[in-house]
Amino acid sequence: MGLIGMHIQQGKHPVIYYDQDYMGVLQAYLGAVFFTLFGRSVFTLRLGMVTLFTLFLLSMYILICQLYTRHFALFIVAIFSFGSAAMLSRQLIAIGGYPETVFFATLSLALALRLALTNIDTEQWRIRRYGLFFLWGAAIALGIWSDSLILPWIACSGLLLFFCWRELIFKAAFVAVIAGLLVGGLPLIVYNLHAPLHHDTLSVILSQLGHVPLTLHTLKVQIQNTFTISLPTISGSPTCYKAEFSFLQYWGFGNYWHSYCTATNSIWSAGYLILMITATTMACWTLARRFLPLRVHTLSSEERRMLIINSARLILILGVVANILPYLRSSSVLNGPGMNARYLIGVWVGMPALIWPLWSGASYYTRTIATRPVRLPGKIGAVLCLSSLALVLCISVYGSYRTLLQVPAAQAAMRTEHTLIQGLQSHHIHRLYADYWICYRINFEMGASVNCASAHYEYPKRQVFDYSNNKYAPYLKAVQSDPYAAYLINQNDAVAIQAVEKKWKDGHWSYQVYRVVPELVVLQPIRHT
Repeated sequence: MGLIGMHIQQGKHPVIYYDQDYMGVLQAYLGAVFFTLFGRSVFTLRLGMVTLFTLFLLSMYILICQLYTRHFALFIVAIFSFGSAAMLSRQLIAIGGYPETVFFATLSLALALRLALTNIDTEQWRIRRYGLFFLWGAAIALGIWSDSLILPWIACSGLLLFFCWRELIFKAAFVAVIAGLLVGGLPLIVYNLHAPLHHDTLSVILSQLGHVPLTLHTLKVQIQNTFTISLPTISGSPTCYKAEFSFLQYWGFGNYWHSYCTATNSIWSAGYLILMITATTMACWTLARRFLPLRVHTLSSEERRMLIINSARLILILGVVANILPYLRSSSVLNGPGMNARYLIGVWVGMPALIWPLWSGASYYTRTIATRPVRLPGKIGAVLCLSSLALVLCISVYGSYRTLLQVPAAQAAMRTEHTLIQGLQSHHIHRLYADYWICYRINFEMGASVNCASAHYEYPKRQVFDYSNNKYAPYLKAVQSDPYAAYLINQNDAVAIQAVEKKWKDGHWSYQVYRVVPELVVLQPIRHT
């Protein structure tokens, strides 16, 4: 994403993530802005991520103020201001789609709820409402462009607009929605007009659905992985992370999996489900008490507001379920439940609905205790709700504390990377092959002075170098056209080192082998003058 931002600075205008046919590049455009203002670096790239996450917090605050109370909104913002390493990494690491998904989802819900709750029919308000309809359309279009993970929340926010169906149909508000869709969806429209066959957005989204055979064993594994690994990881469990591959260190996932993690994460998910059931019951009970038995009459403004708010609370819970169920039946939860937990990031949007029963209970009991004597069960309820809220906040803060403990290791990794770059510069290496997770960071850090192509030696099946994981073809073309391109290989990958040496020995090439940083070996052919 940083490379795309660098290319945007150079005058290019990509609209889709390189070599993926999906996922927008809003992060790259924000990065290009901050590169222009403050210079190109990982830090300035992440300023764009911070901007997106700040907008998410602001949208969340506006949404919760409409649904619940201002104090509860501040509490939720405080929780999201901290978090585990898995949560914080999704807020900072520019790999596309994730902060945009929660931002545009929350914004679309806040806009739809605002439209549903307000029904003032004056000329000034009508113009303002058309503007809100336009923004709603633009938000969901930009969300789809950024990542299809937003689709369940688009359906949920669309449900809220059913309360405005007369305005949409009879007062032409749908025109403002369509205009917003066209403006926000312009990048997708431009891409799909020129997309090759089967590389259009719809085809790519359908191809990602996959198909996992429904067997009792498979379903059992999917449920187990979802609720003992994926859901606790993305929702803030601070002590247990499952990293299936070593390269996940670049994504902010360390391997902190202990013998007790399955048990503690199961308890975490059980509490999550209990809160979900409690919140659903509370909203349904409020609706049933007010509106059952059903009777035909014109709703008062207060009754309409009660109906919309409690329906919206149910819709938030429905959105959480709509995020979990497709993931639970996907191949992602089988192939890497720790790594792929990021696909559940949409549950963040519905988290306030799950915590609200604790806040509501604490508020009720504390008000009751302050006005009249309360029996022991009431006091126990107050203590339970208040301690649960304190525990949620403490867990979030503790997650941040655990993350800060990783800062020295991260700084050491940065120093190693700078040493590597200085070593490449001192040996005048401008074209090289390296591992994917190293290569593109080198391209970003060194800019136009170097071209690196991803190369992975496949052994024992094929015994050749594989160059398929190159997302930006011009870099691969530039490296392959240079016969003096060097190789940067892990010193423990003896098979790959021997393959490179054999290639040059067979061609009677002279070469040198040296180490610029621990664990990485450079094999460089010697130029004949």
